[in-house]
Amino acid sequence: MALLSETGFFMSIDPEDDACVALRRKVTEHEICKIRCNAQREAEEDEEPKEEKGDLTEVEKNYVKKFQKFQDKKLRINKNDIKELEVAKDHGTLHEALLDRRSKMKADRYCK
Repeated sequence: MALLSETGFFMSIDPEDDACVALRRKVTEHEICKIRCNAQREAEEDEEPKEEKGDLTEVEKNYVKKFQKFQDKKLRINKNDIKELEVAKDHGTLHEALLDRRSKMKADRYCK
């Protein structure tokens, strides 16, 4: 890594008196520095909700479980082709398509 100073020159250490100087506009081997750290890396958190994990049939099932009223303890999932969900996911309208499919089943408490 090379550090650029506010004057537009790259910083380096002068070998004669160990001073930090900014003399060159191009990076050479004298301007390259390596930085190491002992800090532990934090694991990246997955931003995708747990309802959206898995394939599209699982995603639809998860959302139906989340929002459907269970009067007879049976899941009512739309039997139409899953291709329309794949197209909706590509266009960025997956949630709208899932809502439309649940509203057609008339068993969702939020889709009426």
